[in-house]
Amino acid sequence: MSFKSTAKQALNRRGIDARQFKTLLLVYLKQDLRGGKAFQQFSAGEYIRSNFALLSIVAMYLFFGLMIGAMVFTTDLDVFHYSVFTLTFTLFIVALAILSESGNVIFNEAETDVLGHLPISPRTHFAAKAMNLFLFTLLLSAAANLFPALAGILAGGSNPLFVLGHAVAASLVALMATAIVVVSYGLLMRHVSRERFDGIITFSQIALVLVFTFGFQILPRVFGDNRMPFAPGFHWYYLLYPPAWFSGVAMILIGKIEPGTLALAALATLSLIALSAIALRKVATGYSMFVSHLSYQEGKPADCEEQKAAKETIEREGGLLHGIEAMFLRAPAERAVFELVTVYLRRNREIKVRLYPSLAYFILFPLIAIFTDGLPDPFASLQRGGRASGGVFYSLMGAAMICFVSLTAIEGLVFSEQHAAAYIYRVAPIKSLGEVHSGLRKAIMLWLALPGYVALIALYSILWRNPVHALLVIGPWTLMTPAVLMVPFLFREVLPLSRKYQKGQQTARNVWIFVCSIVVLSFVGVFQVVAIKGRIPPLDLSIPYWLFITIIAALSATLYVAFKNLGGERKPIPPS
Repeated sequence: MSFKSTAKQALNRRGIDARQFKTLLLVYLKQDLRGGKAFQQFSAGEYIRSNFALLSIVAMYLFFGLMIGAMVFTTDLDVFHYSVFTLTFTLFIVALAILSESGNVIFNEAETDVLGHLPISPRTHFAAKAMNLFLFTLLLSAAANLFPALAGILAGGSNPLFVLGHAVAASLVALMATAIVVVSYGLLMRHVSRERFDGIITFSQIALVLVFTFGFQILPRVFGDNRMPFAPGFHWYYLLYPPAWFSGVAMILIGKIEPGTLALAALATLSLIALSAIALRKVATGYSMFVSHLSYQEGKPADCEEQKAAKETIEREGGLLHGIEAMFLRAPAERAVFELVTVYLRRNREIKVRLYPSLAYFILFPLIAIFTDGLPDPFASLQRGGRASGGVFYSLMGAAMICFVSLTAIEGLVFSEQHAAAYIYRVAPIKSLGEVHSGLRKAIMLWLALPGYVALIALYSILWRNPVHALLVIGPWTLMTPAVLMVPFLFREVLPLSRKYQKGQQTARNVWIFVCSIVVLSFVGVFQVVAIKGRIPPLDLSIPYWLFITIIAALSATLYVAFKNLGGERKPIPPS
């Protein structure tokens, strides 16, 4: 019997129509690999261009993998801990990518209108969706692990079979990340109402980002091991850490069969079997119905008290918005864009699922510092002659990440499933493109950047017991934010919600923005550290902190004006 017929029978036994599954999967892959469409584009070949975002992600992850592989030459990690470190990185990037992309795949409401009336079984529909996501994560995992798999041959205790073992382990990590997200979302769809679902799915993503990002930093310390992660030897808490499970699989495939690696490999196998069983029995059955339910279900009628509370909330928020609009939003188009973006940020599931995971980044660095070196007051430590420790760096990068989150939000708000409605920009009497850009920037500043800075000031004030120092640390970054938010509008037209989203675009933009933010904003952080110390050691020059704030304020104002001119803010929007 051929492999094709065997696979077909295996799918049929599980209620999956092989022919429909293949057709749906091919359609999804074509959508992923071809170019997108903006409402204002009408070129003949716009649907057959390659998805450049997907190609750029692969290129970036190949580069990151090259950097990870080079660790073999700079550390003395043995093959097991090298595998754990590499698979931790793999799980991190794959999980972040799938969290950004899964909402547009699993909860595509427009797709229900197209496929809802067709005789496609729920399991077939679900299987095609899950396989589509898995192939995406597998592509990212393969790109990130190509060079580490080759370099791992040189790790201590390794052999040429590591290439095969690591390839299998990395593929299983991608499968597990896909299964966790798909099963979690599927179970929520079954048991939670639409109103609660939107809130839970949005904020649970922030928690998942934090867990995937620094779980291994916290795990040893939770169990009393204060040594650095990846300390020599096998530790029992590896049994609680999924990347270590799959490293056990790799170790067995290269011939290191020991009780510890057997236990880890067994956990990896059992976890995938359990997730697969839950996916097929609890999620796949009735998947199409649950998606339709989320798409079209109306909320339950509220009682009198709920209606009264909702009315008071709307009136209170409306009064706040009207006050803001009266002071800061003079132009009608600017005010309209501000209100549009505000509504989408707060109520649109597609936008929330794509953007809210990035909110974890501005608390990521402070949390890492709290669980590792602590989060010291820079003024208390540096002005006493201390060196800039990791904790000081983390306190400054927490503020820098607010700039990153704000830039990510602007890029993400370009896309929407309702992109066809962007025709309004072409026919409405808008005086200049700057009115649209300004409305978008002010919405991001008010609802994302300022609350982030307030949260960090409150956190630092509590930890340092000195609100003045917290304000002095965060203040310069707040002054920089208006100029930083001008960068996405340079030399291009940015119309909110005007482009159709495609897989990989949010992930690609997040990675590029993150890399550029770290590089550029790190210079500001170094300058701030020097200013807090009050002296440039090599030159023996004093630099008071008030001078640093003055320079940042003047530079921010200058860049803001220059970027505004370069961005063509005064140009009109060309008609359709």
